[in-house]
Amino acid sequence: MFFRNLKWNIIGQRNFWFAGSLAVIAAGIIALFVHHGLPLGLSFTGGSNIDIKFNQSVSEAAVRQALVSVAVVDKAGATAAQVAGDKQLREALAPMQRGEESVQLAFKTGDSAPNDRAIVSVQTSIPDPGPVFDALDRAGLKVDRGQSQITSVGASLSKEYLSRSLWALIIALVLQLLYIAFRFGNQLRYGIIADIALIHDVFVMVGIYAIANRKADDAFLAALLTVIGYSVMDSIVIFDRIRENTRIMPDVPYDQMVNTSLLQTMTRSVNTLATVIIVLVALLIFGGDTLKNFAFALLVGVTSGAYSSIFIASPLLVMWKNFEARKRATDRAAVVAREQTSTSPATGSQAGVQPMRKIQPKQKRTAAPPPRYRRRRPDEAAPGTGEPGAVGVLTDGNDDDLASEPAADADEK
Repeated sequence: MFFRNLKWNIIGQRNFWFAGSLAVIAAGIIALFVHHGLPLGLSFTGGSNIDIKFNQSVSEAAVRQALVSVAVVDKAGATAAQVAGDKQLREALAPMQRGEESVQLAFKTGDSAPNDRAIVSVQTSIPDPGPVFDALDRAGLKVDRGQSQITSVGASLSKEYLSRSLWALIIALVLQLLYIAFRFGNQLRYGIIADIALIHDVFVMVGIYAIANRKADDAFLAALLTVIGYSVMDSIVIFDRIRENTRIMPDVPYDQMVNTSLLQTMTRSVNTLATVIIVLVALLIFGGDTLKNFAFALLVGVTSGAYSSIFIASPLLVMWKNFEARKRATDRAAVVAREQTSTSPATGSQAGVQPMRKIQPKQKRTAAPPPRYRRRRPDEAAPGTGEPGAVGVLTDGNDDDLASEPAADADEK
């Protein structure tokens, strides 16, 4: 109920909200150029993922320091095939020596100590993890090789995964567009504006990831699709209140009505966002390391989704409505101008066209008074016969005839 009593003109300040979103997106674009694109996880680029189990708790810094010393030992009397294999292995381990690998501490149910497991990811195909285990053992980080394993993702599989992810995003946007358009009585503008807000959320998430230089992996994709559903839910609630107030407040200007609807629903939106943020922050701080990337992506996406529903989608709806009103006014003005041009006399620039002659209105003639009957005297002859006995005489209503009528009545009496 706090926001209902505020005199906050959100719609009138829409340029500030648009400028804030553009600033974040522009900063993300700059970061993409600086970092040469958004770092992608192994699911999108291909490579090797080594799940290493230790006999004690380890730190991320200790694992990284040990991996710098990874090396391939030449074997005496090696065949040509073994030499070629060692050369391929050296090339695959070279990113670790340069510190380009990704290290993430993990914990699984049944492990004896916290953080006694590390997931090392590198965007090269490592056929043999033996040199990696040897380098960790030399650094004093004893590896349980029986519980350690390596997983490789090929380049063709990663391209297929990336294309399917993009198709999943496009299908989600199209289905949201159709659902919202159907939900609001086949009004396509609601669905289009909701999709614009969703695209805004995608750009903001990519920009924040580029600024933080985080890798876009499976967790990023899952968070992205989750944010699409969350943002649409908030937009539908706001749009539904706008539709209700359109019938309740028909005499209020459209921008003021939308602003009132936003203030009426903002308490719900803020409370829902606050509860989600509390859970995500707790997961980001106290959760396992494998979930931190997912929690970070959700935190960015959910905040952006709530922001776009209130400060982006609703002002865009008002701008759309104003554009339609101006278009209708322009069309009406064009129709009136055409009608006036067709009925007005030709100007001097219209050569060869005779001006229309002004027709004078017809003058109404005064109608003659209706004929009147008067009683004639008994000795008066009937008109046209010269004989008495007619009951009445038809006159033309002149005053002379009427003036003689009282005299006749006086003679009868």
